[in-house]
Amino acid sequence: MPSRAAILTYHSQNIDGSSTSDNDHVALARDLEALTTAGKRIVALDAVVDALCDRPGAPSLDNAICLTFDDGCDFDVRDLEYPGQGLQRSFLGILRDFRENHGGTTQPGLHATSFVIASAEARRIIDARSLFGNGWISHDWWREADSSGLLAIENHGWDHNHPDLAPGKASRGGFTSVDSLEACRAQVEHAADAIAARTGRRPRYFAYPFGESSAYIREHYFPGQQQYHRCRAALGTDPGRVTPGSDRWNLPRYVCGRDWKSPEELLELLR
Repeated sequence: MPSRAAILTYHSQNIDGSSTSDNDHVALARDLEALTTAGKRIVALDAVVDALCDRPGAPSLDNAICLTFDDGCDFDVRDLEYPGQGLQRSFLGILRDFRENHGGTTQPGLHATSFVIASAEARRIIDARSLFGNGWISHDWWREADSSGLLAIENHGWDHNHPDLAPGKASRGGFTSVDSLEACRAQVEHAADAIAARTGRRPRYFAYPFGESSAYIREHYFPGQQQYHRCRAALGTDPGRVTPGSDRWNLPRYVCGRDWKSPEELLELLR
């Protein structure tokens, strides 16, 4: 892998205004234009991992950028009215707009990955407590989106180990407490089975909720149980580039709003 790739992360529920600093939809649309003008190439997550694993024929990742979306809110694929902020163009709609405006020869590798929460009950509770209870973390779009050619549906855990599911419980809020074989299988393999039943395809990638992970899941479960989880890589949110020395079970990602708030800051980050 002759250079470093960058994996970018957006959250479609991050809507608190109409600028790149407080609305991930505005940020994604403007970032796509800025990255293209700067000569960056958008590639699928598969391409990054192929290069990381030295797969024969893997393309160069010179100036390569990979797009990921976390949590699987309906704003990933549906244009919806956000309370107080108006109609929001979906992430998938933004990708389609870019393709329509620029044609297929500009960013021919245009693609993104949406990491979704498997449990319908967990999504219902998170939606009620952290969104607006409008059913905006659903699963009825997963199969169609995964077949779109622009968006892949991948694994964000059975229930995100989300604090909304057990308020005040110290072990909730990340995957640092997912530190046994039983817990890992519940969060990864059980989730993968449920997602596959909805999409028709078993997930190949896992993103740690909140970007957090235990040493057990990174160093023992993912490397040692590949015949069961069947993942190619797992992604965290430590900022940094993917290099030949990156840990395939904790790939770094930059997070919109945390690591950059404008296209100018993003390009500076990627220098």
